[in-house]
Amino acid sequence: MPITAVFFDLGDTLWHFPNMPPRNIVRGQTMRQITDVVQGQWGYDMAEGERQFLGRDIRLAVDEETHQAFHGDCVDPNYPELCRRIARQHNIELTPEQGNELWEAWNLGGIFLGRELFPDVLATLEELRKRGYRIACVTNRGYGGPKFTKEVDELGLTPLFEAMVVSCDVGYLKPHPRIYQVALEQMGLDGEDAAMVGDNLRADVEGAKTLGLTAIWRRPHPGEPTEAATDEPELTGPIAPDYSINEIVELLDLPILQGR
Repeated sequence: MPITAVFFDLGDTLWHFPNMPPRNIVRGQTMRQITDVVQGQWGYDMAEGERQFLGRDIRLAVDEETHQAFHGDCVDPNYPELCRRIARQHNIELTPEQGNELWEAWNLGGIFLGRELFPDVLATLEELRKRGYRIACVTNRGYGGPKFTKEVDELGLTPLFEAMVVSCDVGYLKPHPRIYQVALEQMGLDGEDAAMVGDNLRADVEGAKTLGLTAIWRRPHPGEPTEAATDEPELTGPIAPDYSINEIVELLDLPILQGR
C-alpha cells in the first residue's frame, strides 16, 4: 500500500538547541519562575529549609521517572503530581491545580532555551504537502495543551500539521503502541498508510514498526545538545529502520515519498 501520511517526532528531529544557555543561567531562570509562583502567589518562603533546591529536586525526579517509564511500561509520568510530591517534601502543600502551575513554572519553554527548527524543515514539509502527503506529529512531551500549541505555532509548524499527538495527553510515551494508535485514529489511517520520522531507534523506529508503519530514522547530529530523557538517542535497537537519513530534506529523495 502506498504511503499517504508522514508522522514526525519533534525534538532532535525537526528542531534542536544550537544555542542552549549555560546551565547556571537555566537554573537561575527556573528558580526565578518557581519563586514567583511559590512565594509570590502562594506565600511560601523560598528561603525556608532547602526550598532553594526545589527546582533541582523536580529535575532529578523528572529525569528518573521519565527514564523508568521510557525503559519500562511507557506509561507517561504525571508530572504535575510529581511536582506536588516534591513540593510536599519541602513542606509545601499544593492542590492539583497548583501542581499544574508549578509544572508550568518549572518549564522554561523553547524560546528561552534557544530552540530552532533545522533549516530544511519548513521547506521539506511544505513540499511533502504539495506532493499530497498528510502531515502530523507524534511526540513525547511533558506538557501539551495551549502552551505546546503556542510553541509549535511560533515555529510555523501548526499550519502543516493535521494532527498533533502528545504523550502527556495520551497517557503513554513512544514506543507504546497506544500513542501511534491515537495518531492513526485521528487521521483515519491504518499503520501501512503512514511513515514515522524520528531520531530515536526505540521510540520512533521500533515503536512505529510495531503497528506496521514505515520507519525512517533521522540520525542524531553528533556534538549537539539533545533533549533530555525520552528522546535521548540510542544507537542500537532490535528493529532496523526501513530508511535512514541525515537531514530532513533527504525525505524528498526517498522512493516512497515521490508523490501520490
